[in-house]
Amino acid sequence: MAQPHRCPRINRNMNPSPETVKSGRRPLAIVEDHELVLDGLTNWFGTHAHDFEVVISASSWGALIRHPAFPPDVVVMDYQLAEPISIESRIGLCAAAGAVVVVMSAVTDQVDIDRIMAAGAARFVPKANPAADVLAAVRSALGVEDAHGLAAARFSDDEIAVLNLYADGHNPVEVALLQNSRPEAVRKILAGIRSAYATQGRPADDRETLIRRAAEDGYLR
Repeated sequence: MAQPHRCPRINRNMNPSPETVKSGRRPLAIVEDHELVLDGLTNWFGTHAHDFEVVISASSWGALIRHPAFPPDVVVMDYQLAEPISIESRIGLCAAAGAVVVVMSAVTDQVDIDRIMAAGAARFVPKANPAADVLAAVRSALGVEDAHGLAAARFSDDEIAVLNLYADGHNPVEVALLQNSRPEAVRKILAGIRSAYATQGRPADDRETLIRRAAEDGYLR
């Protein structure tokens, strides 16, 4: 039996409020086709992200781009929407309109993360992560500070190079050989990167979590 068609969720009254404009809060959109996730994340941002206002909460790609508040400053987008529109096309349209894109996904294999980042996403966040990580990724993508004045993690070119080699599967000794460095120096760099994330409340204690943090912040090449 054919499933009934579900109309797109569009809130035509969700334009930026005068208070948003006066306060300098940044307009943000969320597009997610699971209603519980969409409602939960929308409500969480409304309660905890005082520097943003959710001006679009859409359960489909069509609802997002037809909304009168599109484009916002940033779009938080589910990777696997039901509509047959590629992630490259979706991110490309948002970028062309002037919106930064942060992608969420339950799929976290490296091939998909690489595709998402190559498509132009500013940050990637696994859906298994808490909502606070989505907010941190949004702030980092826009280069803004959080409510406590803590800037997003920033690393030097050398640190990013080490991080990428480590993410590629090399151990510290191999990274040192490739970098013409010493294993102790590589371990110190990795420890410093982990410490920077821990300071932000985003622990990266093992290799897998550190790679996820790097992907979230757009450091993986």
